[in-house]
Amino acid sequence: MSPTRQTAIRRIQKLKALAEKTEGHEAASAARLAQALMIRHEIASFDLDAVTEAEDPLVRRRVSLGRQLTWLRGLYHAVAKASNCSTSYVTGTDRVTLYGRESDCEIAEYLAVHLAREVQTRADAHIRRLRSAYGHTPRGERSSFCWSAVVVLGRRLSAMRREAAEEARAQHGDAAVSTALVRIDNRLAEAQAFADRFTTGSGRATHYTSNGAGYRAGRAININRGVAGGDAAPAQLESC
Repeated sequence: MSPTRQTAIRRIQKLKALAEKTEGHEAASAARLAQALMIRHEIASFDLDAVTEAEDPLVRRRVSLGRQLTWLRGLYHAVAKASNCSTSYVTGTDRVTLYGRESDCEIAEYLAVHLAREVQTRADAHIRRLRSAYGHTPRGERSSFCWSAVVVLGRRLSAMRREAAEEARAQHGDAAVSTALVRIDNRLAEAQAFADRFTTGSGRATHYTSNGAGYRAGRAININRGVAGGDAAPAQLESC
């Protein structure tokens, strides 16, 4: 199987899973994106089971963020956990490392790139509005906006897991859900154990100032668009 086709299958699998976890516009959007990818790459439904564990090894995926932004590291951590991955970073650098199954790390990076750009775009618009209205912006406004958006996005990603479990329980019963959750938990634990082979210590707690506009931005961002992914690298972001 070619790398391009294999990557497409992984994205389609993630989109279909996302469509089952969400409702309304986000679910419909994820389903449409999955169908579009299947048509583009001529992938049939039975092909979606073709990616085996042997073809999906544990990997370290290094990502250069472009700048040393604490909120961006926080975003990668939240996205990685929701994607069954673990993360680490080296203080004083712009690098984050993802650990986990190759397909999970790929999706985590694609989703993080999308969400980072969305947060940055909304932060830019917020700063422009403040400057237009008041002629200046309070010190630390951009940073507090970005961090507040990231906090909300992290909560939404966690909630999606819980909602998916409740919906599956209603449809398939407790036994089937328990088996699925054990598999997911094992995959996350596997990623953490793999990361522990290469890392030591733990990150410091980050403190941020609450920002109402940032919270609203985090609630408004469409999460599932990033799962369809692309091969673009993270944009160069302004210092926050």
